[in-house]
Amino acid sequence: MPNILKQIHENKRNKVKRKGFTLIELIIVISIIGILAVITVPKFSGVLKDAKIKADIASAKVIADATYALIAKDGINKATYESPTALGNEIKAYMQVSPAVKAVAKGTFSVKIETDDNVEVSVGDVQLYPTPEAGYGNK
Repeated sequence: MPNILKQIHENKRNKVKRKGFTLIELIIVISIIGILAVITVPKFSGVLKDAKIKADIASAKVIADATYALIAKDGINKATYESPTALGNEIKAYMQVSPAVKAVAKGTFSVKIETDDNVEVSVGDVQLYPTPEAGYGNK
């Protein structure tokens, strides 16, 4: 009789399923997560940089539109902007919020009004409006 009880007890122990993961399964999962992180992080930083560049170009267009509106209203002194000049109070007041440069550290927007009333907006030496120069923000 004791042999039968031993066999029943051993059969129950063998039938009990162990829960959890083995060390090898955990290592495989962690290595897959690491590989995915190595692939996605550089792509995300590239997307973020492109978004900052596009935001600066959009801000330059807004500045140009505000400048054109002020020229039409005679609300701006064009002589002040004969050469690239930082945004003046009249442009800032018209826009209500002065946009900040995002793609270039310590960059500022500057405006130039040509004699034929065409407006150019740039950051440093790089023109963003009317036609953005290639390579902006990649330095």
